[in-house]
Amino acid sequence: MKFKHAQIWGLDIMVGLSLFLIGIMIFFTYTLNYSEETSETFDLLFYDGKILANNLMSEGYPQDWNSSTAIILGLTTDNRINETKLTNLYDMIYTENNYTKTKGLSNTIYDYYFFFDDNMTIYGNPVEGIGKPGVTKNNINSKNLVKITRFTICQNKTLPLYLYIWEE
Repeated sequence: MKFKHAQIWGLDIMVGLSLFLIGIMIFFTYTLNYSEETSETFDLLFYDGKILANNLMSEGYPQDWNSSTAIILGLTTDNRINETKLTNLYDMIYTENNYTKTKGLSNTIYDYYFFFDDNMTIYGNPVEGIGKPGVTKNNINSKNLVKITRFTICQNKTLPLYLYIWEE
């Protein structure tokens, strides 16, 4: 009789140990894959953010683009923010409801929002920033967010342009 109880007890330990090892393997597999996935997403966001920031700091193409002629969105002329281009981009997003088009012209699939230290003025009204409608610099809700800074001249002041790019 003693041997029979010991054999059942041994079987219980083997089943329990097997389940424990399977759980450990699933945990480590998930943990390793999740960190690689996060790293890849961050790299892609950073890459797209650098391209978008460089495009915004360029003259764009054509140099005198508007919402119907734009191929590449750029906000500068002679290395200064061009108010007309800034207004054109603002109109494309908020007046014409073409935020998706601006993402396509920027060659990104990610959402973006940019702003200066000082508020911009569009049509004489202060505007905190330009980007995804309904978003401000304080209410972006994303687990993967990249912030890129570029310096430029806007309204005869040297200001940093902050670009947030994220995946929802």
